[in-house]
Amino acid sequence: MKFTYIVSSILLIFSTLSGTHLYAQTTITGRVVDPTNSQPIAGASLLITGTSRGTTANDKGQFELSASEGDQLQVSAIGYQPQTVKIKATTRSLTIELESSNIDLNEVIVSGYSTPQTIQRTAGAVGLVTSRDIQRTSGIHLQNFVNLIPGVKVEMRTVAAGNRIVIRGYGNQTNFNGVGYKAYLNDIPLTDGDGTTFLDDVDFTNLSRVEIIKGPASSSYGNSLGGVVNFYTERAPIGKTSVSQQVLAGSYGLFRTNTSIKTGSDNTSLNINYGHQKYDGFRLHGTSKKDFLNITSDTYLSQKRSMSVFVGYTNSYDLLSGQVDSLNLIAHPDTAEVAYLANNASIKTESARAGISHNYQFTDRFSNKTTVFVGGQIIDQPFAAGVNKTNKFKFGGRTMFTYMNDASALKPTFSIGAEFLKNFNYAKGYGLSNGILGALRSDLEIQAMQYNVFAQAALQLAPRLTVSAGAGLNYVEYGITDMRASTTTPAYVNASGYKRFEPVLTPRAAVSYQATDNVSFYASVSQGYSAPATNQVVIAQTGVVNYNLRPETGTSYEIGSKGSLLTKALTYEIAYFSMAVTDKLIPQNFPATPTSPAYTLTSNAGNVQHNGLELAVQYAFRPTTGAISLFRPFVSYTYSDFYYKDYKSDNNGNAKTINYTGKKESGIAPNLLNAGFDLEVRPGFYLNGTLMYVDKMPITLANDHFAKAYTLVNGKVGYRSALGSHFSLDVYVGSDNMLSSTYSSLIFLNLPNPANNRPLFFNPAPKITFYSGAMLKYTF
Repeated sequence: MKFTYIVSSILLIFSTLSGTHLYAQTTITGRVVDPTNSQPIAGASLLITGTSRGTTANDKGQFELSASEGDQLQVSAIGYQPQTVKIKATTRSLTIELESSNIDLNEVIVSGYSTPQTIQRTAGAVGLVTSRDIQRTSGIHLQNFVNLIPGVKVEMRTVAAGNRIVIRGYGNQTNFNGVGYKAYLNDIPLTDGDGTTFLDDVDFTNLSRVEIIKGPASSSYGNSLGGVVNFYTERAPIGKTSVSQQVLAGSYGLFRTNTSIKTGSDNTSLNINYGHQKYDGFRLHGTSKKDFLNITSDTYLSQKRSMSVFVGYTNSYDLLSGQVDSLNLIAHPDTAEVAYLANNASIKTESARAGISHNYQFTDRFSNKTTVFVGGQIIDQPFAAGVNKTNKFKFGGRTMFTYMNDASALKPTFSIGAEFLKNFNYAKGYGLSNGILGALRSDLEIQAMQYNVFAQAALQLAPRLTVSAGAGLNYVEYGITDMRASTTTPAYVNASGYKRFEPVLTPRAAVSYQATDNVSFYASVSQGYSAPATNQVVIAQTGVVNYNLRPETGTSYEIGSKGSLLTKALTYEIAYFSMAVTDKLIPQNFPATPTSPAYTLTSNAGNVQHNGLELAVQYAFRPTTGAISLFRPFVSYTYSDFYYKDYKSDNNGNAKTINYTGKKESGIAPNLLNAGFDLEVRPGFYLNGTLMYVDKMPITLANDHFAKAYTLVNGKVGYRSALGSHFSLDVYVGSDNMLSSTYSSLIFLNLPNPANNRPLFFNPAPKITFYSGAMLKYTF
């Protein structure tokens, strides 16, 4: 007993003096995954800090190693941000989520094709924005980080609302919201059943990643002509609990707070974020107020099952200033349109959505992912000549079954699935003049429904050659019930009816060649479509329903290459595409008359040719010694040769029909250039800078009005560091439009020419602005 006591005492003293803990080692099993798609990150490295003990995740992302309580497990993978996980006494099974980095982007796993795979091995153009890219800005304005992707341009009607995304020329077909592409938030459709995408209820400051599939390249999302935008919210790190508070203030009364609680066990994470935002805006009648609540949860129920839940609520109120002409864009950009002031024009939105996604790995080769969701919106929108009140309720789901067989020589992959989305919209329109409510103009119950079935497959015909093919069958239906009593207006024609568009088959085929381990080439041909949106089918100002519209269709040919050079320090992506679009939807704008308000009538009257070149290059210099830890310059360039191939003002074919064939497509700048750099210094200081050049572009069908070219320069400097073992701090100052360029953040296209030859095209953006902020986080 005395000997045992002496040995125990010696061991205790030695343990105390050496600062180590003698815990029994336990075998821990687990996996490393990408949190946005639950896909395994093969080859991830795991190392216990201060030791030589470690392992590498297999092709399923699975690992096994021995560890003790209190060990710090460092996990890293190319293309992802490293993470440190503390081993607990109860840890036996562990799931580790790695967030994508903005370095080595070609190694990041993305979804949308036959199976999730890295960007480099994807036979199509994919743009990616990571959390590090978002942190380069204030995070409030989507265009400041998404516009760095070639072929993509975000436009914004006000200082904090009215976002529309233009992808390869698609998205600006209407002056409100976006059409021609589909958008998702954590796999929940943001795009309505009528094809309209409304983004005012998305909290961009809570995003961790944005994936953009450019062009009709993904059968699993319906082959929209513009493409697909996938938004993903922040996740809580596995195995950590933290509370953080962020405060940001800036020019023109900008004030933003984010309060976040994140907690994660070995296999479960929960992130709750509340955001409050206020912005006076630089224009008269331009105030914005927003409140966001987002809840995101990931649970890994077993090695085969995982589940993600998202719940979001938004309450926003944005005043509208209206548009100005070309003279006031320069002389008085801070003014507001008189009619907007008289009617207190605004957009008041209350929105809620919830969705749940379930992943199940039936076998090593066969899996399924299913998402169901429900949501609703209440929108109250007074404008210059009336007021629209809309209540929306939507629901739906999507499911995809995937088969992969890496053991076979051909390595076949196959996926099949379906998506369903239905909207119930109750929309009323009233006259409004000088704030006095007028007569009922429209009272419609609109049931818009989209659904599609799809299949995709890929075979590796040779060690470096893969062919893939897919197809989607897409359905769009409208059921419209006109609730206006025809007896109140004898001349009124009831607009009730039902429209089911002919099903659209959208095939796609692609071939990719892996020239080396780090360089690939691809070619693809695909067909896509864009269905008319509700605001194109229903003319709310006049209460008329346009049942004669057809979906736009197009065939896209694309070639490209992606790769990493100089030991993966230099990465590039280049793509050339050519897409012919038929049945182009043409908006015809009619001015107000004494008996009728201004309205827009849409018709299928055009064929358009889109030819484009996209290039992105970045270089990451990461010295292992010295003060600088990272210097990352980057540049992207977009060339767009878009023109009207056979395009007329209408399809009447009479003396009033105007032929625009050969004219450049309005709203598309022929040249876009983005450049920037990230600089990080080891004590914690960082500096970010970006430049965006937008070329002169036509803004009318006849090409008789143009928006001038402009250049935007943004910058941010800050300090980011840990304060002890629990606190971390990030403080920063930044400036947007540092050159005080004059430009319009969104342009109303193809407006009729008034007597003074100065249509109200422009929504002016502010000159130079400043902001500063801080984020303090406590990790338990």
